[in-house]
Amino acid sequence: MIDRCFNPACDKQMRYLRDGRVVRVIRRDGDKTLLRHYWLCGDCYDTYDFAFPPGGEIVIEPRTHVHSHQVQIGDVLLISRAS
Repeated sequence: MIDRCFNPACDKQMRYLRDGRVVRVIRRDGDKTLLRHYWLCGDCYDTYDFAFPPGGEIVIEPRTHVHSHQVQIGDVLLISRAS
């Protein structure tokens, strides 16, 4: 369950899903599918967006383009790579 903004400098508590961005990260671990949700509040989403580097971590990076003020919800599938 999402309860706070993903930006550690913000830590705003989620009370309403009125603005910002939610992503659902889907990870496959063998035959298991693991789901986790992340949220950036509207203020943070004005400045940052989620990024998904090749290592499989979830980070935020400075935004490079303007976005809509509607809530953005999306799925991200992260596939584990065997070493």
